[in-house]
Amino acid sequence: MKSIGILLFLLSTLTFADGLQKPKDTKVLADEMVEHFSKKEFKQGLALAKAYWPLPPVEIDSLANQISTQWPIVDQRFGETTGYEFVQEERIGKSFIRYYYLHKFQNHAIYWQLTFYKPLDKWLVNGVTFQDSLETLFQVVK
Repeated sequence: MKSIGILLFLLSTLTFADGLQKPKDTKVLADEMVEHFSKKEFKQGLALAKAYWPLPPVEIDSLANQISTQWPIVDQRFGETTGYEFVQEERIGKSFIRYYYLHKFQNHAIYWQLTFYKPLDKWLVNGVTFQDSLETLFQVVK
């Protein structure tokens, strides 16, 4: 089982050797980032995005520090993490993809929003945010 995990990690790393070429590459990266976020590994999760995000690395590190500084409030209000789940994908034409993930806690949930942009031939990370208001995720059930 351990060798399968290592193989999958190597395959995902090899997939990104030429950048984020396909939408499925952005989904794999987003999944890996949120996996780290769910473990309070914000620096590691954002580090995965550095090669594909046209922000200076110091700004990405600053974002990780801001999240880490704010997180004790999340822990206090919402309790321990109970898991996460992918909930939604949105697109604008062939140029933007946005993924939403619920990060579940004992008392509430937040969502992570990861946005990717394709200006030419490769996808770039365009933004990473989290929110505790879930209104945008609710859908009318008929």
